[in-house]
Amino acid sequence: MKIFNKTLIISGGKTDIDFAKEYLEKHQFDTVVCADSGLNTAYALGLKVDYFMGDFDSVSSDVLKLYMDRKIPNSTDAEFVQYPAEKDATDTELVLDFVLENNPSTIVILGATGGRIDHLLANIGILLKTLKKDIETYIVDRYNKIFLVGKNTELYKDDMWNKYISFYPYTDEVTNLRLSGLKYELYGEDIKIGSSRTVSNEFPDDCDKANVSFDDGILIVIQSKDE
Repeated sequence: MKIFNKTLIISGGKTDIDFAKEYLEKHQFDTVVCADSGLNTAYALGLKVDYFMGDFDSVSSDVLKLYMDRKIPNSTDAEFVQYPAEKDATDTELVLDFVLENNPSTIVILGATGGRIDHLLANIGILLKTLKKDIETYIVDRYNKIFLVGKNTELYKDDMWNKYISFYPYTDEVTNLRLSGLKYELYGEDIKIGSSRTVSNEFPDDCDKANVSFDDGILIVIQSKDE
C-alpha cells in the first residue's frame, strides 16, 4: 500500500525542468501523482511515478506507452487511471480529489502555474478543498509559492520562498485584516476582492516573524520574486 503522507502532484502546465530538478534535490515525497501531461515532466526528470491519471489528450503518446507498458525501470509498479475527455473537472482537480481520499498531510503541486491562465486560476481555486481539510498544500514554481490561509497564522522569514509576500482575498472580503512584523503593517482593514492594497509586502531587516490575523474570509498568500 502506497503512503500518501507527503504527496507531489505534477500538473500538466509548462514546467521549468531545471527548477524542478533543483527543487526535488531538496525535497522528498512519499507518493508522486501525475496529471495528464505532467507525465512528460516526470519522464524528463527521471522521477519515480506512483500514479498517472487523466484523459491523456496532451501527454506524449510515446511517453504514455512507455509507462503503460512498464518500460520505465523505476516506475514499473505505477498505476494509471484514464478519464473521458469530456468531463466536469480538470485533470489536476481529479488527481487532487484522488489524493485527498488517501489522507495526505502535505501536498505540493508543480506545473500548475505555467501556460494557460484559466488553468492557473482553476488550480488556485481547487486549493479550497485542501484548506477545508486542513491539509498543507502549496503550488510552487521558480518564482512563486502559493497557498491559502483561512485562519490566523505566523510566517517566518527563514521559510520565505522569495523576497515578496502578497495577500489577496479569495473570498469577496477579508475582514479586519491585521499584518504585523512586515515592512507594511495593517492594523485592521477590510480588504475586498479586486483591491491591490496588500500586494508586494516584505520582511524588514530587523524582523524574522510576521503575524497574519483576520476575523472572517480566506486569503491567497503568494511569496514571489521578480525575474
